[in-house]
Amino acid sequence: MQKNTFLYEVSQELARFDAKLLGLFRCPVCLRDLPIGNFGSSDADTAINEEHIIPDSVGGKQTTFLCKRCNSTFGHKQTKWLVEWIELNEGGAPFPIDPKKQKARISANGRKLNGSIHLGEDGAFEFYSDRERSNPVDFDAHWSEPKPSEIKIEFSMPVFSNEETLRVGYLTAAYGLWFKNFGYSFILQSSLDIVRRQILDPDKNIMDWNFLIEIPAREIREPGIGLMRFDEDYFPIAVIYDHIVLLPTAQKLHPPSMSDEKISKKLMSLGDEIAPRFQHRCVGPAVMICDGQVIIQPDMIANATIPPQHIWVDGWP
Repeated sequence: MQKNTFLYEVSQELARFDAKLLGLFRCPVCLRDLPIGNFGSSDADTAINEEHIIPDSVGGKQTTFLCKRCNSTFGHKQTKWLVEWIELNEGGAPFPIDPKKQKARISANGRKLNGSIHLGEDGAFEFYSDRERSNPVDFDAHWSEPKPSEIKIEFSMPVFSNEETLRVGYLTAAYGLWFKNFGYSFILQSSLDIVRRQILDPDKNIMDWNFLIEIPAREIREPGIGLMRFDEDYFPIAVIYDHIVLLPTAQKLHPPSMSDEKISKKLMSLGDEIAPRFQHRCVGPAVMICDGQVIIQPDMIANATIPPQHIWVDGWP
């Protein structure tokens, strides 16, 4: 099997924490150790995949690595609804941009026709009936009988009934983005155990505080990481499409208050802007400190092979 040089770089960084882990990949979510030779394997349980942090179907460019088992689970749950939400917003209409997801039904004179709904060039809704998905008797009668005086149009928006799982979609993308940029120094923190549990079980409300802040700008093409200050406390954040995702520090799970008057943010770059496939601009072990506060401190592997470096981030007024 062809060796993935990017994955090898990730494995090398892991070995800086523990030399015995050289040649292994630790999945950032489930924390299983898998041989890097499993990259691209057909084994659904032990394979390693390189996947888009935000799916490429909605414009995502940056990638990172996951075990295939985690990635497949996300694709059917939180990532699915994140894609649906982005498509809905990008469509400029109250239904997804993908025609296959624009299913609708009209009811008139007691008859029902299935089809799809579109937004016309003049801004009007257009319904396209589909005989194959409708009752043939109702379909033929609708077009042969006098025009009804009233027509009811129904279409479902399942993303709105899956908002909690959608929230975890944002969390999953933010977690993956920090892993891409800050590597195992970010992942190997016991303070993030609750984040991992939430990602692995998106249907439960495990993180019971608000970790999302809506923003007006849609930044799908340039997701980024940074810090946010809440009064005197700093927290790592990620900008994902139309939300800021708030993540725990090494010392605090969440800020005590989210008053708009005491919030400010600073995005950061941990290195030169290079290929989206580049993994880990930070090579750990590393501790991040801002204004004397420990933001990131890997504590899950004691006595690291390489002593940790300290990254000092300037605060702001």
